[in-house]
Amino acid sequence: MTSSPSGAVVFLHAHPDDEAIFTGGTMARLAGAGHRVVLVVATGGELGMPSGMVGVLSGEELRARRRDETAQAAEALGVSRLEFLGYRDSGVAGDPANHAPGSFFSAPADDVAGRLATLLREEEAGALVVYDEHGIYGHPDHVKVHVVGHGGARQAGTPIVYDATVDREYLHFVETHLVVEASGADTTLGLAASTIGLPTVAVTTTVDVRDVLAVKRAAMACHGSQIPETASALRLPTQAFTAVYGWEWYVRHGPPGLLDEL
Repeated sequence: MTSSPSGAVVFLHAHPDDEAIFTGGTMARLAGAGHRVVLVVATGGELGMPSGMVGVLSGEELRARRRDETAQAAEALGVSRLEFLGYRDSGVAGDPANHAPGSFFSAPADDVAGRLATLLREEEAGALVVYDEHGIYGHPDHVKVHVVGHGGARQAGTPIVYDATVDREYLHFVETHLVVEASGADTTLGLAASTIGLPTVAVTTTVDVRDVLAVKRAAMACHGSQIPETASALRLPTQAFTAVYGWEWYVRHGPPGLLDEL
């Protein structure tokens, strides 16, 4: 057993539903083992408007709905504290929303890092979870999470930062994955042929979440505005769902910590 710093594990995510897709199993396992799990969501996800809701919900209505969905998912995952930073969804790369007033992408990185550092100190955080330097699939808000997360950890003296990612070589067989659909990547040759995530050699920490996969799936399903029961992921047979979503991957910066012990 490795020795881990005490304190909460804080997860910083870009949008509602990211926490369930990329780290839901890890969060559930940590909470189940008695550790304090804190979820921080940077934006309201106002631009994640499914085609069936265009003209039905306004951006503010979707923001409120997604906040409620996140609260439900957080409860399912055993989250002890949920915080929203209140920035606006910046949209995909090149979208005018990237530079709109109040967008997460346009927010001064030092200011966001300072807000995060305050929370990390309050929680006496032993570890912070963000995304890899490419934001897993290049979304501007995901890349910003990496930048401000590492900056906040430095300011707060948080000893370990884990970059959530996906192992694209393990997922070589995947042509249907929520991250693929979000990125619009061409995966006709499988996820390994894409630039999503990282190669296996770059992954330092793999968490087996198969024993809490029902909890992870339930948390994903809480985000019904984005992941309805008709979504490709939730229509997968149990064996296929397990193969795709039963592991979560990280790049650790710092000494071994709680995620390495799971």
